[in-house]
Amino acid sequence: MTKIHLIKTVIFSTTILFAASCTALNNRAAKKPNIIFILTDDQGWTHTSHRADPNIPESKSDYFETPNMDKLAESGVLFINGYAPNPICAPSRNSLMFGQNAARHIYNKDSDWYKKTADWLTIPRAIKKADSNYKTAHFGKWHIAMHPKDAGFDYDDGMTSNSGGEIFGDGFLNIKEYTKATDEYMKENHIGNPSKSKSGGKPSGHWDDKNAKDIFGITSRAKDFMKKSIAEGKPFYVQLSHYAAHLSLVSRKETYEYFKNKKQGERHTNPEFAAMLKDLDTGVGMIMDFVKDQGIENDTYIFLMGDNGGRLSLNQIAVIDENKKLVEAYYSTQHNRNIPLRDGKHSFYEGGLRVPFMAAGPGIKENRVSRIPVSGLDFLPTFTELAGGKVEMTEVIDGGSMVPLLLDESIEKVERNSEYFIYHQSSHRLPRSAIRKGDFKLIKYWSKETKYKTTPKVELFNIADDLGETTNVIRDNPEIAKELEIELGNFLKDVNAETGIRNIEGPFVRLMDD
Repeated sequence: MTKIHLIKTVIFSTTILFAASCTALNNRAAKKPNIIFILTDDQGWTHTSHRADPNIPESKSDYFETPNMDKLAESGVLFINGYAPNPICAPSRNSLMFGQNAARHIYNKDSDWYKKTADWLTIPRAIKKADSNYKTAHFGKWHIAMHPKDAGFDYDDGMTSNSGGEIFGDGFLNIKEYTKATDEYMKENHIGNPSKSKSGGKPSGHWDDKNAKDIFGITSRAKDFMKKSIAEGKPFYVQLSHYAAHLSLVSRKETYEYFKNKKQGERHTNPEFAAMLKDLDTGVGMIMDFVKDQGIENDTYIFLMGDNGGRLSLNQIAVIDENKKLVEAYYSTQHNRNIPLRDGKHSFYEGGLRVPFMAAGPGIKENRVSRIPVSGLDFLPTFTELAGGKVEMTEVIDGGSMVPLLLDESIEKVERNSEYFIYHQSSHRLPRSAIRKGDFKLIKYWSKETKYKTTPKVELFNIADDLGETTNVIRDNPEIAKELEIELGNFLKDVNAETGIRNIEGPFVRLMDD
């Protein structure tokens, strides 16, 4: 080959390689990402084996083990100030799906709101509006006041609620027989209740199969859906809404026996809960491994969040073997499971609202820790922008897109329709509200509550200085309290929120009755 021919050959080859590289980059840019959203149930902020806040040693469990969640947090961004939309599962899940504060629907004066959602934006509808090529699926606990298919999902498990992960819901044991057997066991073995735990809890051991709490069933169905989408060359959104770690405390036998033999911590002690959480974490790891094995990790985002804060205490514990026989029963003595946060599920203190919250995927730097407050309300606009955007987020969408924050560490806020974080409940629950701006959070009780008989009507806390919300600083900051209470009142009035109590079932139950 002559020198000229050699030069021509090199130039030609370089040109071809450059063109191929450009084509690959263009295809890469045009390819829409896959989105996986894992929603855990009743998992508290401190219920992981990594620190929920790297600066707070007690923000990690001293007993529970979640190695895959730890790995997920390390592979992307861990949000220190990650909040559920509500401290209870049903309003939180509705709010997630609609991107709306629960005051706009579940706790609205219009009790028939759920009959009028035909044109409401939902996560799958918004994603499909951004790009109609997306395949969407929901597996696990639904508990939302519209059918998953009406919400826009292509595949789903139907109108599921808590019963899908309960022993009673599986037909494993009759609740009356269980209660009778437990009462007899307690009496015969002279087991006291020194800390006044609730009796009539739910069984813990469930060893009739390897799919306790449907953790691995949910995971398997999600993997099958993703395989099909990949084979079709379609981008996908899949939501895995786990029943774990909600009561019943159900796990695989071998996981339970591991924690039964493990030394208990000082803050976390319950082997039944620890085993269920570990099985849940194993399911998370299976999804992460699947993404890697399929070679789609550079095209796939994984988000994980708890649906509300962890339960403050556990009920009476009963362990049942594979033969449906009661083998042990005792009263839990652990009633402050969310330290350093105050209180837990159902509460408007941090223990009821702050949850595990993390994200990983293309463009998200590893080992990031963000202290920017984010909310489950942000998922609808976030997923929509990842899918292509160009969908109008009307004023009823209370969340904002986290995409700029995820991809750029210099971004210091999420743009929403309000600078305030607002939480509210009423109607078929005792009316309470909370509002946060910056470091300050105000909590308002609209009626007298026996549980909080020593609690003032309005409280103010500086979350930055007092994470445990131990000191009401309203007297020292009257102007801040006034601003927050006025803004809270204006919002609730604008959205037509109920602030009283009425004799009515939740909307999911009413829809099922209809």
